Amino acid sequence: MDETTYYRDHWVEVEPERLAAYKEMFKWRPEMAPLLAPADLQPGQTVVDYGCGPGGLLLELARRASSSGHVHGVDLNPEFVDIARKVMAEAGFGGFSSVHHAPDDRIPLADASVDRLVCKNVMEYVPDIATTLREFRRVMKPGGKTHIIDSDWGMLVVEPLGAEKIAELFDAAKLAYHTPHAGRMLYSEMKKAGFSDVSVKILANPDTKGHMQLVLHNMVNYAKIGGRIDPKRADQLLAEVKQSIADGLFMLVLPQFLVTGQA
Repeated sequence: MDETTYYRDHWVEVEPERLAAYKEMFKWRPEMAPLLAPADLQPGQTVVDYGCGPGGLLLELARRASSSGHVHGVDLNPEFVDIARKVMAEAGFGGFSSVHHAPDDRIPLADASVDRLVCKNVMEYVPDIATTLREFRRVMKPGGKTHIIDSDWGMLVVEPLGAEKIAELFDAAKLAYHTPHAGRMLYSEMKKAGFSDVSVKILANPDTKGHMQLVLHNMVNYAKIGGRIDPKRADQLLAEVKQSIADGLFMLVLPQFLVTGQA
């Protein structure tokens, strides 16, 4: 394992257990609709889902673009690409969707060819935010909108684990996140990349049922891989989380920054 590239490598090769979990975790749910509102998605648009994963969001984008538009999924993981293609075909959207394997940061589309680009929880993992944003601008039609949804791990709340314990765990797991504070950086980075009318919204919906415990399970695994924490200590922290869910005391909040700019 190369610690300097693990933030990216762990998305290129996803072990079967994590892959199965992501297929469920990344499904679109109606309560997620506010995440897309600033993108102003309309029928007939050409839309890119950058970092489409197994296709949950891509499927929702296809519903909104309808058969008069076209959606493009882009991902660096070939298994995700295969799954997303199957998802789109089974849902009847195969005729107006394309899913591209992109092993580097370049989007395999022509300049000025896209009306909307949506990127959800990807920017924290890219090698260079500025380079990626320039690529987004390259494919955008004049007046098109790029809509980015991303986390800021410095604002993660997990109770009753507490701030000190979650900081201990995240510090041990940070090799998996290239830019863990991407959320707070996106407003200025989009302006520097030449986007206009940049807007920011922040949504922070608490999870009190444990739906997002996979986030913490992955964090524990990353911490163990990094070797910066005693595995028994990492398991103890995860056990505390699971017990808090069983006791009805659990609450996780990870604010999502919604940053939208016009090309």
